[in-house]
This record gives sequence, structure tokens and C-alpha cells, in this order.
Amino acid sequence: MVIKLPNLPLGIPSNLDKYFFNRKKELSQIDTFLSGFKNNVANQLLVTGRRGVGKSFLLMKLKMELPPNVLSAYLDLSKIHGMQKGKITEEHVMHSLFEVMLESLKDKGSLRKIYNLKESLLKRLSPKTYDFKGAGNLLGIPIPKVDDNYEKLSSLVMEFPQKVVDDNRKNIDGFVIIIDEFQLIGEFENPEAFFWLVRSFTQHQDNVTYIFTGSTSATSEIVEKINGAHGAFGGRMIQLPVEPFSEEDTYEYLKEMIPEIKFTPQGLKRFYKCTGGYPSYINSFCNTMSSGTVYDEEMIIETFYNKLDQIAIMWVAIWSTLSDYEKEIIEILMEAEALKWNDLVSQVDYSNKTLLKYTNRLKNKGILSHVNKKYSINDIMLRSWLKNFKEKEGYYPP
Repeated sequence: MVIKLPNLPLGIPSNLDKYFFNRKKELSQIDTFLSGFKNNVANQLLVTGRRGVGKSFLLMKLKMELPPNVLSAYLDLSKIHGMQKGKITEEHVMHSLFEVMLESLKDKGSLRKIYNLKESLLKRLSPKTYDFKGAGNLLGIPIPKVDDNYEKLSSLVMEFPQKVVDDNRKNIDGFVIIIDEFQLIGEFENPEAFFWLVRSFTQHQDNVTYIFTGSTSATSEIVEKINGAHGAFGGRMIQLPVEPFSEEDTYEYLKEMIPEIKFTPQGLKRFYKCTGGYPSYINSFCNTMSSGTVYDEEMIIETFYNKLDQIAIMWVAIWSTLSDYEKEIIEILMEAEALKWNDLVSQVDYSNKTLLKYTNRLKNKGILSHVNKKYSINDIMLRSWLKNFKEKEGYYPP
């Protein structure tokens, strides 16, 4: 008998429909929030959830299903963060945001003429000098004519989507802009100022919806900064948390997506406990399994620990990008489980300022939680991988 190995996607697949499961309710909710464009009503959305829960998948599906009279742009801040080696700035974001906005016009008939200016415009627009000398204006928006003028650059970018709609009312009802991994805005010197900047424009725009989404909990510090009582949007954003699959949903997903893998009832329960219902962990775990075997509880546990490097592949990759400071903080919290600030400070040999810098980075990356005045590592897969590695090797991954 030939044993077939599963092959479920670990990222966002090209065939979204094939792997889209159990998010119809969330998709319908967001569609409802976007339905006001025809009446010149634009809602601002905040989609939260832990890493691996399927937020990006959901929003890419939404983007794919938007009607042709709604433009959409998608910006992944983690890509900018990686390319800039962790030194992400407001200028980098504005530059990239303008680029994806222009890209959205590519296949939109009369808007193609604006898209055709893309290379020329982006060449003039540099994160260091905003030199648009001789460029005049774009859709009536003044182009910056002086170097190093972030204020004028941001006005150009933030006014652009509403101007596109205003100038094309017969064909375009609205513009949806998705900013993924928005928690990385916490790396800015003044993240609150960036959120207030967005708010200052959106409150006067009736056809532009921003959807901020990120690997963070609905009660995290960065969420407070954008939508808390004293945040830029002051609770006016529609907040939509994306939760992991329930046990029942997980079982249905397995039956639909990978029916050749068989489980005993206790094996299924243990599988759910190991993955927590997170789609990314479900997929990576399934990809270590095979058909022709009925997995009971003991076999699930054995497979989980034997294949943990493959199951936790997302965290293996993230770990390699962390600084020594960040790794040390995680290792301390792995041993202590949860610590208050003063207890954490007592276990490092560098300044409070340095510790604060790197704890903030870990929070912005969706790794560190700060709940009830205690810091902890809550992701079940990250904790399992680190604990298992140390038990086997006697030390944490270098």
C-alpha cells in the first residue's frame, strides 16, 4: 500500500477557495460594514487575533471577493519590517502604501493612466528625499516640491484614495485599504502620532475604509493606542476578533480538507489540544502525518514531539530573526512562566531602558503578552517548541 503524505498550505495559497473554511460569518460581517460606500458611509475596522489564526487568509479572501466598483490595496508591514531589518519608519510605510494604492488601479480601465505613472512617481518618491520637482499634481493633490517633507508626503498618500473615488464616481464606490501586521507600527518613535494622522484624514473621507489587522490580542497595548478610550479612534473602529477553531470546527475541517488521515476519538481530542484550533498549526501538524494509519492519543503525542520542528516551523523561522536580547527575555519567561516588571528587571544585566525597548518589540511582534501587570509567552506552540528543544538539548535554540 502506498502511504500518501498530506500537503496542506502553510501560508496563503493561490487557490483561496479550496482551503477557505469556517470564516463565512466573519466575511459576512465585514461585507456588511463595507456596504455603506454607496451611501457615502465608510467604517474603519480593526481585526485582531493571535498569530496563525487565519486573519490574513480571511482578508485576502475578502479582497478577492470585493465587487469591481470597490478598489482595494493590501500592505503587509512585516515585509517592510524585514526588508528594513527591523527599522521600520513612517516614511517607509507611506512609500509602500502609495505603491500598493497605485497597483490597485492596474486593471481598472480609465484609471490605468494613473497606474502608468507608477514607476515615474515611485522613482521620485524616496524615503530620504521627497523630490517631486516638476511633477505638478496628481488628481488635484499637490505633489511635494521640497526635500524631506513628511507632512506633504503623508497628505499626498492619505488624500489619494478619496480623490480616486471622487474623480470616478460613475465606476468606483469605495476604496478598501488593508494594513496587515499593524502592531509593527509600535516600532515607530511615536506610533500614536501615526494613528492620529490616519484618523485626521479618514474622519473627512466618506468612501475610504482602512482595515488594520495584526497578530495581537483584542486587549493589547497597541490596540489601546489605536482604538482604546484614549486612542486615536477612541473606540469608533469596528473591532472584530478572529478566534481559533472550536473542537467541532477542527474535526469538520479535518474531514473536509484531509479525510485520508484517520483518528480515534481520543486521538482527535489530543490533536485539538496540541494545535489549539489554530489553522496554521493544524496544517503543519497534518503535513507530518500519513494516510493508512489510525492515530490514537499516544500516537498523536509521539508524532507531535518527534515532529515539533516541522509543526512549529513558523516559530523556528521567527526565532532566527530575534536579537540576543529578545531571546534572553523569552527564555527568562519560559522558566518563570510570568513575571512583573520589577522581577523581570532583576533577572537581566542591562538597563531598564534597554529592557523596555526589547519587551516592546516582542509585544509588537505578537510574542509577548502583558496581562494583569505580568509578562508572559502565551502561544502554545512557541512554548511547546522551546520547552521540547531544551529538554532534548539541555539549552534553548541559539
